[in-house]
Amino acid sequence: MKLSIIAGIVLLLVIALVAVNAIYVRSTTNDLLQILQTLPPSPNPQETPEAVAELRAEFERHIPWLGLSVGYTVLDRVEESLVFLEAHARAEDVWQYAATLAVLDDLIRDLKRLEMWSLENLL
Repeated sequence: MKLSIIAGIVLLLVIALVAVNAIYVRSTTNDLLQILQTLPPSPNPQETPEAVAELRAEFERHIPWLGLSVGYTVLDRVEESLVFLEAHARAEDVWQYAATLAVLDDLIRDLKRLEMWSLENLL
């Protein structure tokens, strides 16, 4: 009887951790997407690199916790895109900047999707 109670408590703790993790990842990705939406659609060499650096710093602040549940392959791709975005902003490369901005938006949405409650993620 005691063993089943302990097992039930452990199960509840695991479920709670999964729920807290999903909420954390969703909140973090929403914050990142909100910062991403404030970036200009075309690079401004005086302002855009600093704005991208702010987004990158915010992302890097969350990497240790995100890395506990999201694969580093995905996190590395986001970080790589942030580096490219900053480089394209500094070079004033409008086309590459816009393309990287779109890819980065998609990657952050993938981070969010990977931790959503869904049948696909449960299986």
